[in-house]
Amino acid sequence: MLTNSKLMFYLTSKEKIVFPLLLVLYILIIICFSQSKLTGDESRYYRYAVNITQGFYEAKDNPSLGNGPGYPLLIAPFIGLGIPLIYTKILNAFLLFFSLMFFKKTVDLYSKSKYTINFIIILGLYPPLLRWLPYMYSETFAFFSMCGLIFFLCKVFQKEKLELKYVLASTLFLGLLVIIKVIYLHVVLAAIFLIGIAILIWKNKRKPLKSAALILIGSVLVISPYLFYAYNLTGKLFYLGTAGGEILYHRSTPFENEFGNWFAIEDVIYGDEATYKADEAYTNLSQLSKNHKEKFVPLLNLTHIEQDSILKSMAIDNMINHPLKYVKNTVANIGRLFIHYPFSYRSQNLNMFGYMIPNSILLFVFSVLFFTNLYKKRLLNLPFAIKLTLIFALLYTSALIVLDGRGRNFIVIVPIVLLYIAYNLIVQYKLCSQNKNNE
Repeated sequence: MLTNSKLMFYLTSKEKIVFPLLLVLYILIIICFSQSKLTGDESRYYRYAVNITQGFYEAKDNPSLGNGPGYPLLIAPFIGLGIPLIYTKILNAFLLFFSLMFFKKTVDLYSKSKYTINFIIILGLYPPLLRWLPYMYSETFAFFSMCGLIFFLCKVFQKEKLELKYVLASTLFLGLLVIIKVIYLHVVLAAIFLIGIAILIWKNKRKPLKSAALILIGSVLVISPYLFYAYNLTGKLFYLGTAGGEILYHRSTPFENEFGNWFAIEDVIYGDEATYKADEAYTNLSQLSKNHKEKFVPLLNLTHIEQDSILKSMAIDNMINHPLKYVKNTVANIGRLFIHYPFSYRSQNLNMFGYMIPNSILLFVFSVLFFTNLYKKRLLNLPFAIKLTLIFALLYTSALIVLDGRGRNFIVIVPIVLLYIAYNLIVQYKLCSQNKNNE
């Protein structure tokens, strides 16, 4: 594992100015925009962190696994020591700072260019990332884990001979990513399956493919204690979340005035009551309650696992009975993932442009470069590690499209998108220029 001093190597004079300025900016954003009360998912992360300080993660009698233990484990020492929440949130500033360090080091593996600083600034000022910085949400920690994973993956496949320290570091960062965002467990399992097939088909690529498989399988071993813990709670293997049924049910909604975004069971049960206070982003939820309350009321006396199972069954029925509406919901879900729009029962505001504008630019540039490389048959010449991260991002995006897409979910794979862009513009363009000069 790299020490802090090694991470700071090769900073240009501009980078020595930009990195501290970004850190100061992040701290100021957190101080200025942080709220004293817990909002949204913060209360859930806080509850899990409190549980951890008391020696358990979730109660065994009726477990509710809303997310993985990664972020609660990170903030549990702060909660346990009674440190003010503002300092817990300031931790996000340092996580983002070191994320940028990892990203810089990754680009430097392929080319130490004066243009790298431009991509650091783009990534460091990415609006959706700044949007969630003042909150006790797991996005910044997941972003940090992704940047660390990308760096060590690139180190692994940069050398002809495997170096154990980089393999272990890649395995640990991938395992960390899984317990922060449990959806990555499905991504890892899918990747293991695909790489297993690839090993059988492409004999000339078996060595790097086997190394990739080793890292993927190793990450499952890293999280095996939590897998075992979750199995003891639920009695189900690889069952790390009890909210999947709610997500799938609302994704399959047959009502034309709904677009398939997730709602909590409380929104459905109490949404038609004048005294109920839903998330401030929503308008009147009485129609939501009218559409679904009859199906949800019988679930109240069931365990979270039983609710999850029944809601998944109802979701499948909706998909079968209303396939066209499910397709429409899926299209809407793609929109929510990339541009954070549309949402049911939510008043629209200018926040949407904070996702739409930067993501549209990133995806446009990425697409132009990707299809140019495809046309000129350059994709196969990409470093193996970059191809691996692209496949990883594709699997993750596909999983989110099936489940719950929203703008903050896309944040985690932005380093992969920007690394591809940076590699092409810095390395590929430079190579093309050299070829033209040689001619």
